[in-house]
Amino acid sequence: MQKQNYNFFILIWSTQTLSTLGNLIISYGIGIWIFLQTHRALDVALGITAFYLPAWIFSRMVEKYIKLYSPEKILLYTSLCGLFLWALIEIIRNYQQSLITIYFALIISGFLKSFQVPALAIFIRKYSENNDYQKNISLFSLGNATTALISPEIATVLLKVGNGNINSLLITNIISYFGIIYVLLRTLKIKNIYSKEENKEQINPTKINIKKKYPTICILIVFTSVMSFCSNRTYESILSPMILSRSNENQTVLAIVNSFFGLGSICGGILLTKKIFTIKNPYTVFYLSALISFLFGDSLMALGQNCLIWCLAAIAATIPMPFVTAASNMIVYQNASVNDHPKLFTQINSWESLMIPIGAFLGGYLADNFFTPLISRTNNLSFLLEKVVGKTEGSGMALMFLGTSIIGSFLSISGFFINKMISINKK
Repeated sequence: MQKQNYNFFILIWSTQTLSTLGNLIISYGIGIWIFLQTHRALDVALGITAFYLPAWIFSRMVEKYIKLYSPEKILLYTSLCGLFLWALIEIIRNYQQSLITIYFALIISGFLKSFQVPALAIFIRKYSENNDYQKNISLFSLGNATTALISPEIATVLLKVGNGNINSLLITNIISYFGIIYVLLRTLKIKNIYSKEENKEQINPTKINIKKKYPTICILIVFTSVMSFCSNRTYESILSPMILSRSNENQTVLAIVNSFFGLGSICGGILLTKKIFTIKNPYTVFYLSALISFLFGDSLMALGQNCLIWCLAAIAATIPMPFVTAASNMIVYQNASVNDHPKLFTQINSWESLMIPIGAFLGGYLADNFFTPLISRTNNLSFLLEKVVGKTEGSGMALMFLGTSIIGSFLSISGFFINKMISINKK
């Protein structure tokens, strides 16, 4: 990569990471604020749905515009819209504090994010040589992991400073946009790429049948969707209740375990960024990393009954995730034509986003209405399950992690061999 392009890439990475930090702070803080207003978990789940569902609903529109405009323009326009959106919400909230207003903001913010995720993937491809894919993808994974680690603490502090009011969260989020907007405005002006970059193929993109043209990438899309569903059915939905239930509601234990999730992702990102581990076969790395995460992370989370084991589980579950992200992007980069990248990355993001609210809702429902009653019964099956996950509060939720470990491991192995069979048939 040329030095000028690399400097621009690093500027975008740093300012986009700062913008992501602002978004995560507002997302985490709003979740707490909604619960404090209504004391209903369902209202928090509705907020999650409002944020993630637009990526799936508007996926066709996203495909068109991602192909029509450069990734720099997409990032600039969405950042500007995000800045004006949250500034408007801040102004409105000074006159009316309404839950509906926050839901509306989450819907629009989710709509903007549905453009940003595929645009970032295309941006990385645009400014990376073949031997830089791993490093540059991992830089963004490392940035995301770092922001995910520190954003809950910052959001909590800001809420306390504001006495439960989210104005400080809104202002922090608004400020976080200025860096990325300034860098993009300045760079686009210098490069003079405000001119329209459209052609007939871009305006009327050719329809592709992903299943026929890219069968291995189709399997990748299905598998990433399943991973998203499983992680949100367990980690995002029931992890906190399970750990609190099995640790006598020790919030310190929960905070320590959550911090290890962030540390695991950071360690994985460093391994890839420094090229301590090099991805030579993205397909193998993708499915093997997913297998390690499911097999060791979820099973240890289920079987553990103390902070040490849960921390080990968090490390085992999250260290492989930057490898999964890097490998999945490299599979698309190396096996699909550049013209098809907008559609493929949009589809990956849209189906992952759809699975998040489904997993969040279903996880809580299954925990309360199926797994907890199942392990509470007095029969041979319940006795056997108690021997595995223990007989404590939260054992039903631990059983869900065990189920996810088994199903996820099976799917990882299946995906690997299906991909091998497709590759052999092609030859």
